[in-house]
Amino acid sequence: MNDTQPNYQEDEISLAELWNKAKSYFSYLWHYKFIIAGVALLFALGGFVKTWMAKPTYTANLTFALEQGDASGGLGSLASQFGFSVGGGGDGLAGDNLLSLMKSRRIVQNVLLSPIQKDGKSVLLVNHYVQSDPDRLKKWKKQNLYPINLEDINLPKQDSAMGEVVKAVTSKALAVSKVDKKLSFVSVSYTGDDGLFAGNFVELLTNQSTKFYVATKTSNAKSNIAKLQRRVDSVAVELQRAMLGYSTSQDQNLFTVQTAAKVPTMQKQMKVTMLSTMYGELVKNLELSKTMAARDEPLITIIDRPHHPLRVRSSKLKTAAIGGVLGGFLTVLFLAGRAFFHDLSSQAKALESKK
Repeated sequence: MNDTQPNYQEDEISLAELWNKAKSYFSYLWHYKFIIAGVALLFALGGFVKTWMAKPTYTANLTFALEQGDASGGLGSLASQFGFSVGGGGDGLAGDNLLSLMKSRRIVQNVLLSPIQKDGKSVLLVNHYVQSDPDRLKKWKKQNLYPINLEDINLPKQDSAMGEVVKAVTSKALAVSKVDKKLSFVSVSYTGDDGLFAGNFVELLTNQSTKFYVATKTSNAKSNIAKLQRRVDSVAVELQRAMLGYSTSQDQNLFTVQTAAKVPTMQKQMKVTMLSTMYGELVKNLELSKTMAARDEPLITIIDRPHHPLRVRSSKLKTAAIGGVLGGFLTVLFLAGRAFFHDLSSQAKALESKK
């Protein structure tokens, strides 16, 4: 009976040993309290100095809503009645692809080659980007790359330099994402060391990419409307000629009694009637096409623009506190680990001596 009962005494001894061990570790660490405090202070001072000496950081944020049009509506079936195909080109650029489009070289390079106002003068955004970093400016001048001119942009050397700038701008500094997968809100953010560049870049990038997106989505609809418009104009000219011919024929046969002589006049009248009906239908469908195209066009609405000042200020005290805690923790971890391995070594030696 006694053999099956748990040995509470051994458990109590184990807990007591554990408690004593914890106290010994605490006493050991307390012995090095000034070293722990000194390292924590050094880490805190390092964090403070790092934040104090760091270059200013500027972040520009812009949010817009993208409302997709109903491109699968009646415009396609209406155009097909007249032999026009809306095809799939207008729908090939889906809403999610807009995010990738905003990071494409074509769009970003066009943005960098856009003029901005700086100190009352017009300067290309890419040239301002180079000017904002003295080391970069010195390097570009040495390689005869600065300033970038629109006339020379297709030269291999200039094209290569633009590629480097596009990569630097889009790799880490630019972030484009949906605020929520269920919502149509898109967030565009750029972080860099120049506030003027960050603000202008985000505004121009959003403007150019959304314009390109809308133009691509509506290209087929506009093409079909242009074809319908040309058809309407052509029928209008034919109708005008037919009406003039009919009027002339009527004047010539005004005093004619014979019925056979009036046949050409009747034929011209029939042509006028046919062209009038056709013209009316074409005009009606042209206006309907314009209405549907306006309904199907994606709607871009700017929700929030970059707010000045753009500078992101890091708290020196917060960084110092984090550094101090990190330094103290690493020191305690090192000392505790050293004491633990020392105990293991002592226990191993004790076992060997018993053998």
